[in-house]
Amino acid sequence: MSSTVPMALVASVFTLGLVIIVHELGHFLLCKAFGIFVKTFSIGIGPKILRKQVGETEYVISLIPFGGYVKMAGEGIMEEIQDTGTWEERKYPLGTEAGNREAAATDLHIPPERHFNNRPAYQRFAVFVAGPLFNLLLAFLVYSGIILNDGIAEIPITRVGAVREGSPAAEAGLQVGDQILKVSDQRVAMWDDVLLGLVEPSRERPASPVPASLTFLRQGKVRTAALTPRFDAARQIWNVGLEPWDTIVGLVQKDGPADRMGLQEDDQVLALDGEPVTSFSAIAGVINQRAGQEVTVTWERNGVRLEGSVVPEPAEILPDSVIGRIFIDHKYVYRTVNLSQGLQMGVKATWFTMKATLEVLYSFVGGKLGMEAVGGPIRIGQVAGEMLRWGFTYLMRFIAFFSVNLFLLNLLPIPVLDGGHVLFLFFEVMAGRKVPERIQAIATQVGLIILLLFMTFVLVVDVLKVTGH
Repeated sequence: MSSTVPMALVASVFTLGLVIIVHELGHFLLCKAFGIFVKTFSIGIGPKILRKQVGETEYVISLIPFGGYVKMAGEGIMEEIQDTGTWEERKYPLGTEAGNREAAATDLHIPPERHFNNRPAYQRFAVFVAGPLFNLLLAFLVYSGIILNDGIAEIPITRVGAVREGSPAAEAGLQVGDQILKVSDQRVAMWDDVLLGLVEPSRERPASPVPASLTFLRQGKVRTAALTPRFDAARQIWNVGLEPWDTIVGLVQKDGPADRMGLQEDDQVLALDGEPVTSFSAIAGVINQRAGQEVTVTWERNGVRLEGSVVPEPAEILPDSVIGRIFIDHKYVYRTVNLSQGLQMGVKATWFTMKATLEVLYSFVGGKLGMEAVGGPIRIGQVAGEMLRWGFTYLMRFIAFFSVNLFLLNLLPIPVLDGGHVLFLFFEVMAGRKVPERIQAIATQVGLIILLLFMTFVLVVDVLKVTGH
């Protein structure tokens, strides 16, 4: 067994367990707040393997870890759906008169006002959306916590490592190796200081960017230049055309190709296959193109020149798009932030993740991305394990990303998902009457079948990817 497999298993169980518990806790706490009787709180679905009765609620760990449920009194057809696959399956078919009587008989001891379906529409809506919203809250808290604990990552370099051809930096006459000292008479110590100093004056006026003065050191002589940033309307970013000379290694992933070669944090990469490199993007440019092919790396450690060979691992970033990776990161220093800044940045990180996920979903629905772009439980485990090999902080970032994905997916208007329940409730409020249970049963069964088929297909795709077929 590969040494990475146990780590992947631990990481996947932790990831799935945390996001599922938080999701179901959202439903559960809202039920308790409204006085709704909760029969079962289950982590996982299917047969119950561990169970304990505490007060009126049975707390359960079920066999299949991909999901969970909160079973409420008076939930109607959903109680029977939730019992499917357990050792307590209903005796009668879903939605039949006999089935309804059987379900009602189990609730005779529970006051009618504590039945879910007897609660006002706004309370039922709140219970439905609480699970997804708790996943969104988890992502925000994780992002904010990481920022408050670690600070903001910055590159502690102001030396130019690359100047893109035709860019504002090239037009200003900047060259590789220039050491930037000041931007608009403000001393700079970090690469972010350089970029912010160049683009900040122009942010409010993209149509008429403001030139910034640069003071830099070249071959022992202090020089000056004027650089006018250019706004890229297509990508909605400011284009400067500069990259830092950041060839110092930061984190090295445990058991990755670079780690096995002997590369360590604070080593400085000098050359690849004998060709000098002066920026992290230059390193990535070579490595990405050499998946499965040996690359000779030259680096310096404490003044000693070292050399080794590495074979970049193939990594699929998009369907039919494979790059090579050796799993090293930039060298960062961290600037502390206060509580207000940390929370604001947590909101921005959560929103950015949500926006990026929506763009992927839009591309998937629009046919721009195929089924190969979808990852199932095996892929989740692989990525979670990979993140844990980088470090616990990376795993928590992945959990935040995954939690945002669950927030959006659970709100899709598909029967059996929270969004499907909201759809039925919307019809009830608009039409003034509930959707007949038989129709709910049929729609929910169809949704469940589609969901199971989709999960099966994704699982097969996962297996084929892992086995290389």
